[in-house]
Amino acid sequence: MKVFISADMEGITGIADPRDVVKGEADYDDGRELMVGDVNAAIEGAVAGGAESVLINDSHSSMTNLSRSALHDSARLIRGGTKPRSMMQGLTAEHDMAFFVGYHGKAGTLGAVLNHTFYPQELISLRVNDDEVGELGWNAGLARSHGVPVALVTGDDATAAEAGHELEDVETAVVKDGIDRFTADCLPVEDARARIRTTAERAVRRAKRDKFTQPVPDEPVAIEADWSTTNQAARAAGLPSVGRVAGRTTHVEGDEYPTVFEASVAMLRAAGAGRNEWYG
Repeated sequence: MKVFISADMEGITGIADPRDVVKGEADYDDGRELMVGDVNAAIEGAVAGGAESVLINDSHSSMTNLSRSALHDSARLIRGGTKPRSMMQGLTAEHDMAFFVGYHGKAGTLGAVLNHTFYPQELISLRVNDDEVGELGWNAGLARSHGVPVALVTGDDATAAEAGHELEDVETAVVKDGIDRFTADCLPVEDARARIRTTAERAVRRAKRDKFTQPVPDEPVAIEADWSTTNQAARAAGLPSVGRVAGRTTHVEGDEYPTVFEASVAMLRAAGAGRNEWYG
């Protein structure tokens, strides 16, 4: 069994504030330690369940948050921010399942900790074939287009609910309950990691017995973004593959999800060019 893990930071155990996830802020180093602990718990559970290989893609902000020396020796790590597939770099059809560790609710989700979609201030809404999605749904579409189910999602209670809506059939590990965007009721660290470890092991064991049943994205596909300002839309529309359908709205479209997904990554990055704040 081959497991791919996309590891974000906002949904990690004990994290509740932007200062926990932004490089240079006082609490960022603690946030990094919490992140590697949750990721290692997922790896340990996957290996206990029978996973033969685990590939981690550091998926938060600069994508250089996980320390290779602190990461479990059973896993390989993709580290760095210049990735055509962003949070999903490294996923292939050869993987048997994907885990989304430390994920968060989409922009505007009531009570979801650090809720946003890709850019917390700039991106208002992201839609796939007219259905609003967050990073969870956007990335899951790529996995499912390769025939790879998302077997585990970890994060707050709102993220678990979003996973159930998007994926229908998925294991979830809730490590905190959201109170407001910057406030969470967090489990003790060891309790949260035990929950992640147990659920990851169960997901792998289950996948060895039978398949997760998840909807496949409709194709052809269109991915559309609503920006907070017209200049962001203008930057995105500067790419030949990106269309501008309204003052603050851009989109990409095509016949196959993977191609359109990569075009949407380029669209998002173009609109956010030059920014240096919390995202991911």
